[in-house]
Formats: sequence, structure tokens, C-alpha cells
Amino acid sequence: MKKYLTSPLFTPVFFSLVWLLWMCCIFIFEYDNLAGLLNKDSGPLEIITNLAYIPLLLAYIFYARAFMHNRGSRIDFAVFVCLGIAAFLREMGIQHWLTSHDTTAFKSRFFLNPNNPLSEKIVAGAFLLLFFGLIVFLGIKYTKHLIESFFKMNPTTWSIATLCTIGIIGKFFDRFPSNYKHSSGVALPEQLRMNFNIVEETSETFLPLIAAFIFLQYWLLHKKSAN
Repeated sequence: MKKYLTSPLFTPVFFSLVWLLWMCCIFIFEYDNLAGLLNKDSGPLEIITNLAYIPLLLAYIFYARAFMHNRGSRIDFAVFVCLGIAAFLREMGIQHWLTSHDTTAFKSRFFLNPNNPLSEKIVAGAFLLLFFGLIVFLGIKYTKHLIESFFKMNPTTWSIATLCTIGIIGKFFDRFPSNYKHSSGVALPEQLRMNFNIVEETSETFLPLIAAFIFLQYWLLHKKSAN
């Protein structure tokens, strides 16, 4: 089993197939109830996505030891935990908690709106700076390694690439309807917009699951190299 779990192709193949299968089931069996599924306040998909962070939390707890062998790994682990918490808070709606009047925190129009309090802009800006600072830190430290190890078929690198790819796909389908309307002045048909939304919502569910699996995969490889 370990042989399959640590294969570089396991994550992209397995999670892509499960994601596609899940979307097919939704389209086949729940297509007439898409509006209910996509209700961002209390819909089933939102609940499932929130629950998907439980495996990631467990991964932080169970596989932390694999990152404790030197100072650099401990710092990396702390960064990963912070990013996971940030993603969970974003999914839970922290952008709504940080503002008293506007619900678009973390977007440019929130900072450019003169009616929004300066204190709220400072707090939201601090969260953004922290998040992007952590991303830049990892990018500077690991970009070269990730590129080289990708072509060497490193399993963890391929899993990270899968995580990023699904995240980008989800963000594309999330932003395309509004960007299309902004550029053309014409809104997409309601049913097409709902189809795009289902792709975006289901992709968000898989991000913490893939992240949790990356920790498992790293732990298996670390354990194998230690023996």
C-alpha cells in the first residue's frame, strides 16, 4: 500500500478521479437542487468543506514529529499550520467578521472605499500581509527545489502541484463569471453560472484533503528514508 501512496502519480490521478466522480454525481442526482447545494450560508457543500479541514488538523497533530528534526523544518511546519488556519478562517468567512459595514474585506474595493473605517483596513491589511508574506517565504525557499524535483518525479512535489492546480482551477471558475460580466457587460446564463459554481465549490472541498494527504505522504517518505 505504501508503494502506491508514495507514487508521484497517486495524488493527481486519485484525487482528480474522485473530484470528477463527485461532480458527476452532483450533476446527475442533484442537478435540480443546485441552488440549495450552493447556498454559501448553510448549504451541504459548505458544511462538507468545513468538515474537510478535520483531516488536515489531525495531520498537523499526528505528523508534526516528522518536521521536528531541525530548525528549518520546524519553521516550515509553523508556516504550513498558519496557512492552514488562514484557509480555514477564509472558508468560515473571516472577511465578514473583520468589517462592520462592508463584506468585501481582502478585496481592493474594500481598501479604496473611504466609508470603511481605517482600523478595519489596517486589520484586514495585516492579515493579507501575513498571508502573502508566508507564501513569499515558501516561494523563495522552495521554488527552485520544486521545479527540479518535479522533473525527478518527487511524490510530494507532484502532490503539491496537484493542490495548486486544483486551487487555480477553482479560482478560475470562481472569478470568470464576474470578470466576463465586467468586461462584456453581459452576465452569463444562470445555469452556466451555477455549473461554474459547482466546480469552484467542490474544488475548495478537496484542497484541505489533499493538503492532509501531503503530510501523510511526507511522513511515509521521511520514515522510509530514516530506516
